[in-house]
Amino acid sequence: MEFTWPVMLWGLLLLPVFVGWYMVGVRRAQRSAAQRFAEGPLFAQIAVRLPRIRRHVTMALYFLALGLLLAAASRPVMAIPMPVNKATVILVIDTSGSMAAPDVSPSRLDAARMAARVFLDNFPQGPKVGLVTLSTYATLNVPPTPDHDAVKQALATLKPQEATAIGDGIAVALKAIPGRTVDVPEARPGPFGQVPQAAPSPSPSPPPAKPEDLPPAAIVLLSDGGQNAGTADPLRMAILARQQKVKIYTIGLGTPGGGVFMYQGQMVLVPFDPTLLQQIASVTDGKFFFSPSAKDLAQIYRDLGRTIGWETRKTEVSALFVGGAGALMLGGGLLSLVWRGRLP
Repeated sequence: MEFTWPVMLWGLLLLPVFVGWYMVGVRRAQRSAAQRFAEGPLFAQIAVRLPRIRRHVTMALYFLALGLLLAAASRPVMAIPMPVNKATVILVIDTSGSMAAPDVSPSRLDAARMAARVFLDNFPQGPKVGLVTLSTYATLNVPPTPDHDAVKQALATLKPQEATAIGDGIAVALKAIPGRTVDVPEARPGPFGQVPQAAPSPSPSPPPAKPEDLPPAAIVLLSDGGQNAGTADPLRMAILARQQKVKIYTIGLGTPGGGVFMYQGQMVLVPFDPTLLQQIASVTDGKFFFSPSAKDLAQIYRDLGRTIGWETRKTEVSALFVGGAGALMLGGGLLSLVWRGRLP
C-alpha cells in the first residue's frame, strides 16, 4: 500500500492520546459518582454496571473508526484487480486513389470517414479501437487504444493515395490485435515518417492452442473493393482471421455503375466491386454492409460480445476507509442502544 499524502499518517499518533483521555475520564466519572453516596457499599449495590467488555466495546469501535478516518486523510493507494473489457476492434480504411470518386457524396473516402465516426460514436468506452489504412501498402496508424478520440483525430488526416492492398491491410490489422499472430515484415517509412507494415503471402501462422480463450476481436474494413497491389492474398488472410476467431465486417463504398472523376488531369472511371468484400465477410462469419446505417454499425459491437478480464491497477481507496469508519460508528451506536435497553 502507498500513500499520496503520507505526512497525514502522523495524525495516528493522536489515537493513544484519545484512548488515554477516555480511560482517565471513565475512572474520574466512577469516582465522582461514588462520592455522591455516603455509603460506598450502598453505591456498589444500586449502581447499574455493564459487563467489563461491553462497557468499552462501543468506544473501541469509535476509536477504530477514527483511525480509519485519519488513514483516509493520507489518501491510500492500493493495487486492486479491476474488471476491464478485453474486446478489440480494428478499423481498416481503404485510402487508394479510387476512394476519391464522388459517386458516394462527397467522396468514397469521406463517406468511409463518416461511417467510421458513426461507429465510434456508437461504440462504448472500454474496448480498444485501432486504425489501419491501406493503399499500395498497409500502415498501422493507431494501435489499439481505449482513447477513441485519438482514432477520430487520425481519421481527419486521411487522404487518397495510390493502389489497393486489401490483403496487406487485413494482415496488419491481425498483427495489431492482442493475442493474434501473423508474419508481417517491416517496410520502408512512409512519406510522413510512419512505418508501414506490408504483409507478404507466406503460409498463415498457426492459431493459438486454445483460440476459444482469446478475447473477442473484429475488423471493420471500409473499401470500394478489388485488389491491385500488395503481396498478401485477401482470402488467405480471411481464413487466418477465422482461425484466430476474428470476424471481418466489410462496408462497401461506391455505386454499381462506378464513378467518374478527374485524376491527374484525366477523366477516370473507377468501378465499384463488392464481390471480394462479400467473400471476406462470408469466410469469417462477418457481415457485408452497403451504405450502412448507424443501427447497422451498432450491431457490429453487439455481435462482438463482451469479455471481462481483470487488470491490476493502482487505485485510491480513501472511500473504502471512510466507508469502513462509517460502518464501525453505526455499529457502535446500535450496540450501545441495544445494550442499554433503548431499542426493543
